[in-house]
Amino acid sequence: MPSRASVRASRLLGILLLCASLVRAAGTQFSYAANCDSPGWAAVFETFSLARVDTPDADIRVLCGTASESRAGVDAWLAENRILIVEGGHPLARSFGFVPSGAPALPVRNVKDRLAEELLIVWEKPVEITPTRMPPGARVLMEERWSGVPLVAMLPLPRGALLWVAVGPGERGFDRFPLLANALAEAGFHAPFRSRNLWAFFDSAYRQRVDLDYLAARWERFGIAGLHVSAWQHWEPDPAKDAWLRRLIEACHRRGILVYAWMEFPHVSERFWEEHPECREQTALLQDAQLDWRKLIDLGNPACSAIVKQGAASLLNRFSWDGVNLAEIYFESLEGAQNPARFTPMSASTRKAFAEEAGLDPADLFNPASQLHLARNATGLARFLAWRRKRIGELHEEWLRFVESLRGPAGERHVVVTQIDDQFDGSIRENLGADSRAILSLMYQHPFTFLVEDPATIWHLGPARYTEIARAYAKTTPFPERLAVDINIFPRYQDVYPTKRQTGIELYRLVHAAARAFPRVALYFEHVLATEDLPFLAAAALPEVKAHRTGAKVTVESAGPVGIAWSGPVLVNGNPWAARDEETVWLPQGRHSLERGTEDPPLLLRHLSGELRQLQSAGNRMSFHYRGEARTIATFNQAPEKLWIDDEQIAAPVYEAAQGYYVMLPAGEHLVTVEAARATPPTE
Repeated sequence: MPSRASVRASRLLGILLLCASLVRAAGTQFSYAANCDSPGWAAVFETFSLARVDTPDADIRVLCGTASESRAGVDAWLAENRILIVEGGHPLARSFGFVPSGAPALPVRNVKDRLAEELLIVWEKPVEITPTRMPPGARVLMEERWSGVPLVAMLPLPRGALLWVAVGPGERGFDRFPLLANALAEAGFHAPFRSRNLWAFFDSAYRQRVDLDYLAARWERFGIAGLHVSAWQHWEPDPAKDAWLRRLIEACHRRGILVYAWMEFPHVSERFWEEHPECREQTALLQDAQLDWRKLIDLGNPACSAIVKQGAASLLNRFSWDGVNLAEIYFESLEGAQNPARFTPMSASTRKAFAEEAGLDPADLFNPASQLHLARNATGLARFLAWRRKRIGELHEEWLRFVESLRGPAGERHVVVTQIDDQFDGSIRENLGADSRAILSLMYQHPFTFLVEDPATIWHLGPARYTEIARAYAKTTPFPERLAVDINIFPRYQDVYPTKRQTGIELYRLVHAAARAFPRVALYFEHVLATEDLPFLAAAALPEVKAHRTGAKVTVESAGPVGIAWSGPVLVNGNPWAARDEETVWLPQGRHSLERGTEDPPLLLRHLSGELRQLQSAGNRMSFHYRGEARTIATFNQAPEKLWIDDEQIAAPVYEAAQGYYVMLPAGEHLVTVEAARATPPTE
């Protein structure tokens, strides 16, 4: 029997081969057809922006229900890179060799996916499945966990491939087979579009022994544009840890990934907690506030605040950060005043400040012997809760001003404020003191991005919630372009099906809905993303995009910048196009036509961390218009010899990238002209 290590290695190799197959695929599917109105199949393909078309033009064809089909017609439609999906009950399944075994129907509820055998997949309701014999050459991908009865299989065909499913995917597209996209990839599915607009939170404590260049390459491939790194792990200077973090930032920059200092105030660091007991926050029971993993510091104490700011200045000045994330500045009290053991703040400075304003020691609200106990003093509690909300707003303004004071004259460091949602779940405002409206009002004076954190209380709800959350926040700020949303990927405490943690199509549906609703999507956190989920993340995180193929020409219309799967030279709108890497052509927002080119321009824009708006190239010279919230990384196949920004020539340092050379461009909206020394196309 193989060891667990060898099994894991085998699975990892399978994932890597799957990723490679996505890159090497000769054809790309832009459309599908179905002979029935299945909301589940529609959800799967809409996630990757495939259009539903008439059968003759479809790249993928679904045979579901019992409607009769001509085998000759299906055979005539099949071609290289086309995928036929057949549900088990369809009459044509037998003609391809999927024949009922004669065994009695089996109630199926527990599923094993051979790509992730340890993933617990449980259907909300059992489904009666007729056991089916597989034809020669078919590879079973999913099966009933205990009996091994096949549920999903892939059969290579002389032209194209067939994906057989014993039953449809369910109404939401992920009710039964969460890793259905991976099964489609086994049949040759290649997602047509991708983005590089995702952020990911990164806790370095989980990644100390991993090759940093490997990680950065993996993040780039799967659409990560910004990495938010746990600042508390690097708060105090340490030669070895500082060198490790510098290598991480350099590895990310070589891959065009921006790096943010992710701060989690009022937590500062483990060492700070140990060395400054006088600065510890208190709960309503007047005990040190060590709640979950965060150890809270009293930022309202002027002396303690000064020490924290000194440490923050050291941290931000020691490293080449592209931005700062002031995350989750609130009072850790998910159950609110009903749980005094977790209710904060109750430090001496808090009690003094509130007593001076309200004439009431807030600790008395939680003292059963006091006549002011909250059971008898609803007014006093309401005043203290309002004071907490106001204090959170003041802390945000204080720290925004402080971080901005460290930016330097160029103002290059992008500031993000992550705050838990209190619009969709109003209890958050009372329990944690988080008041998004008060924080959003600070946008008038401070140009930050507001990252809405998805609270655990609504993790069980579907993708549509992101549209509702975006609508609610758009009403409270005149700067909707500065909004973003954070998807928390964790096992949920609610009764959810088919998996406890969001994975596969469910995860992609969440990312897809969030990307349509918000300009930016963040994932919490990088370490918990399953390896089998990575290949399609960038394909789901798209603006609204449509495409159709007419002969050798592809027409793309997108509501934002987008990448289209492509290899080799390309003409965009009839002209040689210079924004591409080995796998993807990168397009600005709008309508564009693409067709095969004969040769590349000599100078190629391989990667741009900002938003590409326009591009022109001629010979060894290129001009492009971009917008970036932070300073922007531009990666080229050749080292730029001359560089102009807004018609002013500058001397910018040129660094070696993972594949080529990169320069750092200023934040904001700019016109860049680049000239390379070589006028002939390089050899790839």
